[in-house]
Amino acid sequence: MVLLGVALVAFIALCVWFAVSVAGAPVARPRLERFARRHQLVVTATNGNQVIRYLATTRRWRATGLAAGLIASIGWSLAHGVFQVYFLVLFAGWFAGALIAEVRLAPAPFGPRRAASLVPRQPRAYLPRTVWALLPAAGAISLAVGAASAVGALARRPVGLGAAPLFAVAMLVFVVVRTVQHRVLHRPQPVAEPDVLAADDAIRSRSLHVLAGGGTTLVLYCVLGQLAALAPALPGAATEVIEVVNFLGIFAVPLLGWAVAVSPWPVRRSAGPASA
Repeated sequence: MVLLGVALVAFIALCVWFAVSVAGAPVARPRLERFARRHQLVVTATNGNQVIRYLATTRRWRATGLAAGLIASIGWSLAHGVFQVYFLVLFAGWFAGALIAEVRLAPAPFGPRRAASLVPRQPRAYLPRTVWALLPAAGAISLAVGAASAVGALARRPVGLGAAPLFAVAMLVFVVVRTVQHRVLHRPQPVAEPDVLAADDAIRSRSLHVLAGGGTTLVLYCVLGQLAALAPALPGAATEVIEVVNFLGIFAVPLLGWAVAVSPWPVRRSAGPASA
């Protein structure tokens, strides 16, 4: 038991060291170039530090969240007498770090005279309509499965105990992520040089893509758990369909989230002279 405790402390220290090392490392040039390529952004001497600061901030918090998720995963498994790493816990930790990064991220620097653009910002300028609709669609699916589970429970069908907690988690993720998405979308934007505004738009677009992909992934994973909890209350044929959906979903859901998060998108926002 003593050796296990020492090993756990050493592992936690290793995770902390990993997070600190990643957070303190400079942003590599290939990462900066990849970001610019995805958004067709021309990196200049004026907006370069702005993009680098964004990449460094998001990497720092994501690495911290990943390390926290790894510690939680190992701690949970050891508490139950096994040594196992849970991918979903790792991803949840990473995504929690991504959310914190977006909340803490400062807007582009204002000039001597503080003025903000009043040009209305629409989601379709920063990401495809389908991507913006993914999270609400996943939330609607969770709501439908939750309603079916509630009906089954009221009819005294053998609905699994995890149905209600998973539905609650899915709704919590939906509300939090959607709130952060709107915060990113409507974050104040200064009246500045075109290259600075272009970088700010690219940062906004990348953030919205990551939030859409990660949030949808977490909600759909909750849906898979909801379906598994609902399966015992359904006829045999429906149970078999749910088993197939869950098997495919384990692989398809993270692939969908990854594809959304890394997809390129040139910002298509019309400029305007208004300011305040």
